[in-house]
Amino acid sequence: MGAASGSWSTSQLVEFLALLAEETDETAAMRAAVERVLEALDAAVGLLVAGGRMVTAVGLGPDTEPVDDLLAVARGGPDLVDVPGLGKCRAATVRLDGAGAAHLVVARAGADHFSADEMLLLRGMAWVLHLALRPLRTLGELNQRQRVLDEVGRVQHAIAQRAALPEVLDTVTESLLGIFGTELSVLYLADGDGLGIASVSATVVTTQSPMPTLKLEASIGATAYQLDAPVRTNDYPAQPYAVPQLVERGARAAMAAPVHENGAVVGSLVVVSFRADHTFTEADERTLLTFADQVSVAMSDARTLATAQHAFRDPVTGLPNRMAFLQRLERAVSRATAGSRAYVLFLDLDRFKLVNDTLGHAAGDELLREIGRRLRGCLRSEDCLARFGGDEFAVLVEDTSAETVRQLATRLLAELATPYRLSGEDVRVGGSIGIAAATRGAHTGDVLREADTAMYRAKQAGGDRLVMFEPSMHASLVKRVSLEADLRRALEGDELFAVFQPIVSLDTGELYSAEALARWRHPTRGVVAPLEFIPLAEETGLIVPVGRRMLAEACAQAVRWPGAPGRPAPSVSVNLSARQLHDPDLVADVRRVLDATGLDPERLVLEITESTIMSDRANAEERLRRIRAIGVRLAIDDFGTGYSSLSYLRMFPVDILKIDRSFVEGGVASRQGEAFLRTITRLTEALSLTAVAEGVETAEQARVLREVGCGFGQGYLFARPMPATEFPPA
Repeated sequence: MGAASGSWSTSQLVEFLALLAEETDETAAMRAAVERVLEALDAAVGLLVAGGRMVTAVGLGPDTEPVDDLLAVARGGPDLVDVPGLGKCRAATVRLDGAGAAHLVVARAGADHFSADEMLLLRGMAWVLHLALRPLRTLGELNQRQRVLDEVGRVQHAIAQRAALPEVLDTVTESLLGIFGTELSVLYLADGDGLGIASVSATVVTTQSPMPTLKLEASIGATAYQLDAPVRTNDYPAQPYAVPQLVERGARAAMAAPVHENGAVVGSLVVVSFRADHTFTEADERTLLTFADQVSVAMSDARTLATAQHAFRDPVTGLPNRMAFLQRLERAVSRATAGSRAYVLFLDLDRFKLVNDTLGHAAGDELLREIGRRLRGCLRSEDCLARFGGDEFAVLVEDTSAETVRQLATRLLAELATPYRLSGEDVRVGGSIGIAAATRGAHTGDVLREADTAMYRAKQAGGDRLVMFEPSMHASLVKRVSLEADLRRALEGDELFAVFQPIVSLDTGELYSAEALARWRHPTRGVVAPLEFIPLAEETGLIVPVGRRMLAEACAQAVRWPGAPGRPAPSVSVNLSARQLHDPDLVADVRRVLDATGLDPERLVLEITESTIMSDRANAEERLRRIRAIGVRLAIDDFGTGYSSLSYLRMFPVDILKIDRSFVEGGVASRQGEAFLRTITRLTEALSLTAVAEGVETAEQARVLREVGCGFGQGYLFARPMPATEFPPA
């Protein structure tokens, strides 16, 4: 029956308006209106269409796509349409307002046209709906604006409270779901050759399978990232950047806005709607940009905070670093009183390097972290534990006594001595602790040096012990500091020089090579013993420039050495320290010296100890192979005192093994010692290496070495180290 027979009147339109006036939500009001229109016109399907898209639908199944023919009716298309489940239907449409931006479309089964009275009623109800929606839209806009402000405030509060960056980013994506009423919100950040997910918030319908990592050319987020501009669509499936996984799940509309950090685009913020009636507006786009700005603020703020914190944190253990410790120490010194001092405990691990070399750096780092946890467990909450780098830790204890600090140091040593489980093995390390008092007005640098001096004494005494700094140690500290300053000055002048000790054939006594050894002629102290300044140079890093000086002088001298008739000129050996091997300029330095002096690379031998090689196997192998490629030969110094492993002899391009003097001495002391020597020389033969015995001091030692097959020797039996002016010996 048509609506005309229902005797709709003006009073009924007022009743319709009253019904809509009870609604406080625009979406609910539109749906209620369409339902009442269908009831009044005895129609089966009703749609509100705006901008060519369905905004509200009643009568279509939940999985039914909008009927294109029904949408076309709103544009003036044919009014006889096919509707799934209903068949042929007659449709009618009227404008919702005078501007014609929105239409109300209704359809009922059959081919009968709507009557004039029905069309009049339809236009009246459309006008009433238009009047009812105006205040709801105004109220909705106000509510939406307040909702946006509330959510922005929530994000800003999280930033201000220094919440973790992931927490802030999750707050942003969660807020967007509520603001836009969408089912998916994702923050993508640049990650390699694509955009990786930094945060995602979604309803159940969109989380049926993992979200994709998007290639830079294939998503709305990537498009916003590349254009550095917002992108908005209300017909997502039709876009070239539509992600198939999202289309399959029913994505209908989407927006994306670029995210910046320090002015550069670093990602994008995306919202996706899976509702057929959802339309993103220009105002929505501005809102999304606001939240993208909040992400930018959060990231920049977090980066600044992380940078500031990183400057005061050890990256391996997370403990305060040297800089942070010094700041704490300065405050402690200012608070110290005559009756209550602060103390610094300087701790150096024993045998840590062996663990690092044997099990690798990853295991070494894990050991450092576990040591940090154990040490922290021995301290009060107000005490400061820091890692200074390498295998050095420092502890600051305030408001305590010397006896209490001694007891604490004893507990720390006991904790260190407990075995650690690493890579399936029980690992044991110990420690040497030096303790110094931080009195009021003391200089922090002096306190640390005193603790370091005490620690050095503990290490000299065998390690695994503590030593309190005493004033009597000050003289040695001053001497050490003075010696370091003098060594730095010596590098600027000509106080450092090389002496040369011959290496000879054990069979013929002919000169084969010479080892260059560093010497220091101090202007007031005379010749400083190598054992006094070489360890200091190693510790301070001055060994690198000292090594460069020795390399240059040795090569310059070797060029002048003549060869015997029918024999090549002697080669020259130069020691290479661990710090030099780790120096990135090493290979370039060797090339530069060879080019400057004109020495044949085959006449240069670089000597490296076993422990030096194994301290960083990967870098050592790479650098040594580059050096060998130049033509320079390589020797293992003090063979037998370190790892004595066949694996590294195969791994590294070694030419010469220098047998440590302890094996030479043992070779004449017992049959077992002689057997060891024989084994080593056979090893060198099997590996096509040259064997050189060090520390040969007696004719008996030389005889045994010849018998076991060692070809060359070096030691006082043949010659002491001599100045360049006396080499080669007559």
